[in-house]
Amino acid sequence: MNWRRPFGPRGHACAIVVALALFAAAFAADVAIRPGDFLRHSDVPLYQDYGSAIVRGQVPYRDFDVEYPPASLPIFALPTTKAMAWGSTADASWDPENAAARRYHRGFAVLVFVLGAATVVMTGLSLAALRRPAAGVLLSLAVVGLAPLLIGDVYADRFDVWPAALTAASLTAALRDRYRIAGGALGLAAAAKIYPALLVPVLLIFTARRCGVREAIRTAACAVAVAVAAFLPFVILSASGTWRAVRVQFEGGLQIESLGSAVLVLASRTSGAFTLTDRAAEHGLSRGVLVGPGVHPTEIVLNVALGLALVLLWWSVSRSRSDPREELVRCSAAVVTTAVALGSVLSPQYVIWLIPLVPLAGGRRGAAATLVLALAAILTHLWFPWGYFKYASGLDTNHTMLLLARNLALLATAVILTLPGGSAPVGRTARNGYSRRSV
Repeated sequence: MNWRRPFGPRGHACAIVVALALFAAAFAADVAIRPGDFLRHSDVPLYQDYGSAIVRGQVPYRDFDVEYPPASLPIFALPTTKAMAWGSTADASWDPENAAARRYHRGFAVLVFVLGAATVVMTGLSLAALRRPAAGVLLSLAVVGLAPLLIGDVYADRFDVWPAALTAASLTAALRDRYRIAGGALGLAAAAKIYPALLVPVLLIFTARRCGVREAIRTAACAVAVAVAAFLPFVILSASGTWRAVRVQFEGGLQIESLGSAVLVLASRTSGAFTLTDRAAEHGLSRGVLVGPGVHPTEIVLNVALGLALVLLWWSVSRSRSDPREELVRCSAAVVTTAVALGSVLSPQYVIWLIPLVPLAGGRRGAAATLVLALAAILTHLWFPWGYFKYASGLDTNHTMLLLARNLALLATAVILTLPGGSAPVGRTARNGYSRRSV
């Protein structure tokens, strides 16, 4: 078999089936190797509180506070239903874990598994649309399939797989010329976790290049309409509570897992120069925030650098003469990876956002970025939760080095995807899987 040539339809179908089996095995292996008390350190108990309140008839943002935007709510509520939990989840207790808590976690894990499997399928369909060579397809699907084992505990115990799956669906629809469906999926993803909104400009530029400005406007309208539909009922019932859920995503100072924090702690040569503030969010999770000399200027520098990098990426894709589909997947991966690497908050679950994006990038650059992402995922697995708690308790140099290595791997992934070169020019023949519609 020539590994440099694309799979046929049957070959792609087989590759997706194998990737699904790999995903199931990785998911099961990750569950099997977890320590017995890992749920105490996860967000699942908080999700259960949200879901139980919803099932009892309470209105989110009005009757109780939620840290996340409205489209996240279904993934909290569904595991409380008897159909998914296989029993009642009322009166769940997590320390120690009782039967109701185990039922909720089982329902949540099933939901995450289904969404992760859907991400594998969407990635396979996107790779087929891009006509990737067989070797590239196998590498990309291997990384996506192994994601639960590479990333570790946070994959199955965070809801981030939900917006990641929606983002994967959006890219699959766009690559198959279903632009309005792509816009709607991206709008729903942004209404669940905010970060997919960064991809809307990329999608609109791609749509305009493929089908003209009018279709881009319709795509934008679909994205906005879906996001508004998710927010509007809760805005009507409690505008202030809904706004808090959005505002808290952009607050909190320099989180201790960010690139800036790791550099500051390591450069200080002594952990005594900094302290850790456990800033409880206004309504839910806590966030470890670094306090000490140079923290505020570092946060400003990161925010400015991130803003400039995003603007340059959007501008570059609008000016590019490379194949639009290649630029869509490359720039989408570059935008989100840059946001993760340079953000003032870098929670371990953010690596999940990159799983449906980076493996779609093509050529040697795409393969390099995918391998470096896999390294970042492995380092994240080594880091969380035990490395995080030991680091947070003393900010020691050994754990800072591990954290910095993970963050530099993410930054390297962003740099690889951002550097020019490697994309096919517009007009490549259909033999290579590219075409261009008249605009």
